[in-house]
Amino acid sequence: MSSPEAPLLEQLSANSVPYRDPLAVLDWRALSADRYWLPPEAISLHGLDEFEALSDAARMRLSQHEFLAFAHSAIALERAFLQSTARRLRRAEPDAEYAFLLHEMREEAGHSLMFLRLAAASGLAAPDWRDALPRLARPYSRFVPGDVAYWFMMVVAQDVPDKLHRFVRRHGGPQTSPFIRQLISLHMLDASRHLAYARRRLEMAMEGRGRAVARIMPALFNVLFNRFVHGFFWPQAELYERAGLGDGRAWRRAAARNPHRREFVLRLLAPTMRLLSHQGISVRLR
Repeated sequence: MSSPEAPLLEQLSANSVPYRDPLAVLDWRALSADRYWLPPEAISLHGLDEFEALSDAARMRLSQHEFLAFAHSAIALERAFLQSTARRLRRAEPDAEYAFLLHEMREEAGHSLMFLRLAAASGLAAPDWRDALPRLARPYSRFVPGDVAYWFMMVVAQDVPDKLHRFVRRHGGPQTSPFIRQLISLHMLDASRHLAYARRRLEMAMEGRGRAVARIMPALFNVLFNRFVHGFFWPQAELYERAGLGDGRAWRRAAARNPHRREFVLRLLAPTMRLLSHQGISVRLR
């Protein structure tokens, strides 16, 4: 398997050299439950009359549970990244690729430790993070010949959370926890390098045979994309119950039919879908 150009890998590694351990950088004493952890617009029920009828404390608590669900998804994803990166180390070449993969593993391990500590320090009840993603949302490569499906999912699984994080950074405002905004910033800085590598790998996988595969199997890419996006942005019923809202099934149905949520996700992911389209892969939100 050919490697991306050495100059790109060397630049990415150079940017990773001043490593900052997020556990040490963050002031964990500043984490509190008296602020939103997501801007209201990024909450699954935003725009519904039922949501507006909730107290500010209830909306704030829901934002914290939904952010923690995103954090759990990140832990599950990063475990998959670490496992696949460890396998790629066996065949990584040249030295520039091997060095970058080591940097990537160090940073992903730091992110997972950061999110694990957030879950522990939050005081919020939460399910096992291993159940955070549906099975088909995980980056599998066995469905399509070669590396196309694998790198497609690696791009999706990194670019989609990145778009949410950018929204929180840009629109969080004073009502959103400064601690959460700092945590997101630390994650985004490292993740931008991992995404650059994944995008280059997808581009390489799509050269030649990859584009032919993408043309004959668009349904698979749509299934993988939609399973990931829906699992990420539309919470399970249990989350609403843990947030103290009562019948979770009713709230989940309300979120599923919420046009504001769909519009928010479409607006957020339009750049992701354009990126994939430029690689010859067409997906749409269902």
